[in-house]
Amino acid sequence: MLTSEAIEELKTYYVQMRNSTNSEEAGMKAVPISARQLEALVRLAEATAKLRLGKEVTREDAKRAVDILHFSLSEIGIDPETGKIDIDRIASGITASQRTKIHKIKDIILELENKFGKNVPIQDIIEEAKLQGLTEDQVEEALEKLKRSGDLFEPTKGYVASI
Repeated sequence: MLTSEAIEELKTYYVQMRNSTNSEEAGMKAVPISARQLEALVRLAEATAKLRLGKEVTREDAKRAVDILHFSLSEIGIDPETGKIDIDRIASGITASQRTKIHKIKDIILELENKFGKNVPIQDIIEEAKLQGLTEDQVEEALEKLKRSGDLFEPTKGYVASI
């Protein structure tokens, strides 16, 4: 059984993590923790109580569970660009900042398709993206992800087209 102190400890950590996203950041918000991790916290806290042969989950058990989960998230869930925990990196392999860049590139491609027709010069995408604060490497990385996911293809060298 979870004690009220253990519940409060888990709740405090969960709410603190959920509120840690900066709403002023441009683009998509990174989600630092989800309900799935809250369930994992409860299971970890219960497991630590069982390890010490306790019948109740104490605040110390909850703190230990929080420490374990936070360490795990810090090791594998950090967005290298923002330095913040992003649960999407664990779930999908793509961080919120990468998704934002990919959406910017998609918007640029749609804009340029209206201008050039179906085949869009990659160099024009790069030039437009630079105006929006993206580097050439970021554009090329986003284009590769879009090609791998099947959203784009390269009909001829130096040009891309939406599918």
